[in-house]
Amino acid sequence: MSTRNNNIQTSIALIAVCMTLLIGCKKKEAEIQYPRNVDFYIRYLSDGNQFKSLCKVSFADSLAVGETDTTNYNITIGGKDMKQLVAPSGNKNYSLQTNLPYNSDYTINIANPQGKIITQATKLPGIDSVKTEKEISLSKGTTIEYAGKPLSADETIIIMIIGKGSKSSSSTIQGPTTDNRLLLKPENLTMLEAGPVDLYLVRTFNQDAVNENMNFYFRNEFFTKTYKINLVK
Repeated sequence: MSTRNNNIQTSIALIAVCMTLLIGCKKKEAEIQYPRNVDFYIRYLSDGNQFKSLCKVSFADSLAVGETDTTNYNITIGGKDMKQLVAPSGNKNYSLQTNLPYNSDYTINIANPQGKIITQATKLPGIDSVKTEKEISLSKGTTIEYAGKPLSADETIIIMIIGKGSKSSSSTIQGPTTDNRLLLKPENLTMLEAGPVDLYLVRTFNQDAVNENMNFYFRNEFFTKTYKINLVK
């Protein structure tokens, strides 16, 4: 009788081990197959040629797996390795900050532990130069011209003005546009006072792309050089 009980207990233990291994294999299979969200932020500052990129990878359907994505990826952008940062949640975040000449096109390579590489392209539309008056009337506003292509439907340009005491003003122009002129209206200047201010433009580009089992979401920003102007009454 004792031998029979031992055999039953051994069988139960073996079944439990097999089930654990099966669940583990299924889980690993799910982790590989379920889609990921890949959130990318790319920023380029013309002042100092400062390039920065941030990336976060997460499960697109967390309920299906029930865990955060702790996979180790090797990610490069423009041929440069992104540094891995581990968040308290266990998610792997990635970053790259360096000084680079401006480039309008970037290629991202993401390699998982199995060695599979997914390649995704994105772009960073820029502005070559900005033409604006040295003095801008607070009551009349002005028209700003920039050297670069008109905006597509996925782009915006933000006119940023930083005044005294960190008072700021912003005006957003949503694409698509047909020319390279930007209207700065008087109502966009009401928070500012007369005097010297800094003006720069931020050109943004948003892109969504599905590449195999990865959903890419890009928000890319190009900052022009800072221009010194004077606001007058």
